[in-house]
Amino acid sequence: MSVNNFITLPYKLERDPPPFEANDIKYPEPLVRHFLKEFTKRGDKIFDPFAGLGTTLFVAEEMGRIPFGIEYDERRFEWVAGQMRHWGNLACGDSLKLAKLGFPKMDFCMTSPPFMPKGDKWNPLSAGNPAKAGYATYLKQMQKIFTQVGGVMKKNARIVVHVDNIPGRIYTPLVRDLSIAVGDVLSLENEIVVAWKNAKPDYPHTHCLVFRNR
Repeated sequence: MSVNNFITLPYKLERDPPPFEANDIKYPEPLVRHFLKEFTKRGDKIFDPFAGLGTTLFVAEEMGRIPFGIEYDERRFEWVAGQMRHWGNLACGDSLKLAKLGFPKMDFCMTSPPFMPKGDKWNPLSAGNPAKAGYATYLKQMQKIFTQVGGVMKKNARIVVHVDNIPGRIYTPLVRDLSIAVGDVLSLENEIVVAWKNAKPDYPHTHCLVFRNR
């Protein structure tokens, strides 16, 4: 593994979003491509428990890897699966229950989970269920999800989590908080700061946490 914890990549969104979404919920394809080149080889099984608009899965197929994933939203699921060769490897379901979905052992995981601001009640992992409200519950659920991610990963496989801090009236140090929550169940190996070429003025860089399934 490279010990470099600062890299520069182009901010380039290569695939148009579906008509019901905007590009601002995507992370750029060059980010995924960088980590797949760094940590994987052709034929490896690549997992994304928050498939979203399918960026990890599409790039994995492009690079000769075998994608697997989960997406909760039915419209996103149908849009992504409809463009995948390995469409049967994408499940429509809840990542909090991923251990029951029968996935094979994976070689690598890269994902960008839903971000939650610290001052919000709405928990994106529970679709705003009042019984699951609040930032502390969100972090506990993240820990539960990544415990199950560890269960479907091969020993010593790496898990890359894309995450940003969230500015606002109440600043959310999400990079730190997720590194602690997930680091209790997976081994934190590195934090990589990614500076964007041709960055948007309000988005000059991002973070990727690199964990290992010990």
